[in-house]
Amino acid sequence: MNVSRRAVLGAALGTVAAAAGGCARGADPSTGGGSPGKTLNIGLLWTRTGDKLAIAESTRYEQGLRTGLLWVTNRTDQIGVRTLKTVKVDDQGDPAVAAAAAEDLVNRGCRILVGGFAGPVALRLAEVAARRKVLFIAATSTADELTGTNRYTFRDGPEITQLLMAAKTYVKPGHRLAVLAADQATATKAATVLGAATTIVAPATTTDFTAIGKRIRAARADQIYVDWPVTAPRLWEAIPAGVEPITILGARATWPAYGAAAGSLQFVTAYVDTATNNMAYQALRGAVPNRRIDTGHAEGFTASQMIVRAFQYGPQSVDDMIRSLEGLGFGGVKTGLTIRARDHLLLQPLYGGRLTWTGASGAITAVTTRAFQPAETTTPL
Repeated sequence: MNVSRRAVLGAALGTVAAAAGGCARGADPSTGGGSPGKTLNIGLLWTRTGDKLAIAESTRYEQGLRTGLLWVTNRTDQIGVRTLKTVKVDDQGDPAVAAAAAEDLVNRGCRILVGGFAGPVALRLAEVAARRKVLFIAATSTADELTGTNRYTFRDGPEITQLLMAAKTYVKPGHRLAVLAADQATATKAATVLGAATTIVAPATTTDFTAIGKRIRAARADQIYVDWPVTAPRLWEAIPAGVEPITILGARATWPAYGAAAGSLQFVTAYVDTATNNMAYQALRGAVPNRRIDTGHAEGFTASQMIVRAFQYGPQSVDDMIRSLEGLGFGGVKTGLTIRARDHLLLQPLYGGRLTWTGASGAITAVTTRAFQPAETTTPL
C-alpha cells in the first residue's frame, strides 16, 4: 500500500477516539491475521430473480461494494496476507430463502454477511446473524426495527426515521400536510414524525388514481408526503395542482415516472450523484456504468469500508469485529459517518433537493440544494 493511500485509508477508517476507546485490538491490522492463502469470506445475499427494481438495486449495491473493497485495499482485495472473497447468493427477495442461504454461507466460512434489500429480508437475516454469531450489515434497508435489534447487526444507510426527520424540514409552518402511503402502519409512522393532519391509505395495487386525487382535495392539503410506488406515474398526475409533493427519492431509473410532478417535488435521499466530490467519489464514479452514482452504489461502498475495518481487527473473532465498528467515525463517498455504539445507528448526512430537466434531450436530473447534518435527523437514544 503506498503512502498516499495509507493516509486516505487512515482518514476513511479512523476511529472516534472518545467513542471507540481504542479497545478493538483483536488482530494486527497490518496483516489481517492468519496465514497466506486463507481467505476472508464475505457472504453477499443479493436479489437476482423476481422484482426488476430490486434486482437493479442490488446490482448497483454490488458494484459499489466491489469498487469500495478494491479502493480501500489499494486494488489488492487483500488485508495483509489474506485475500477477500465475496460469495454471492440469490435471496430471491424472500425472507425464508435468504435465511436458508445465510445459514449455508455461514457453514461455508463467511463471518460477515451483507444483504437484506427489503425490510422483512433484513430482519430475518439479523436473526440468523445473532443466532450464528456472525456480523451482519443490512444493505440499504431503511426499517427502523433493525436499529438496536442485536449486537451483531449494523447498517450502511439511514433508517426511515432519519429520512422522515429530513423531510420534516420541508413542511411549511401553518400549512396542512397529508400523508399518502400504501399501508396504515407506514402512514401512521410518517404522520407522527412529520406532524401531518391527515393520512390517506391506498394499497399498492390501487389503479383508481382519480379517487386518490379526490381524497387529497377533501383533506384540503397544500402539501403531501408520498410513500407510494414511484413507478405509478398516474399517481403523480392525480396530485391536485397547488399541492406540493414531498418524498424520499427513488433510484435514478424511476425518476421519469414523476412526470409533471417533478417540477414541484421536494425530495430527501441518503445519497445522490454529485452530492459530494472527493477521492472516494471519483473512484466510484469512474467504476460504475455511465459514471452516474446512485444511492445503492454509495451504500455498497460504505459497507466495504466497514467490512475491511472489521476484518482488520477481528478476522477470527466477531466480538473483535463488533468492538472495532462501535463508535467508529469515518468518511468515504459520504463524509462525516459515525456508527453509534449503543444501537449501531449510522449517523450520517442526508441530502435534499429538486428534480429538473437538463440538456436538449430533456434528461431528468436530481439537484441537491442542502445537506442535512446528523444532528438534524437523528433521534436521541
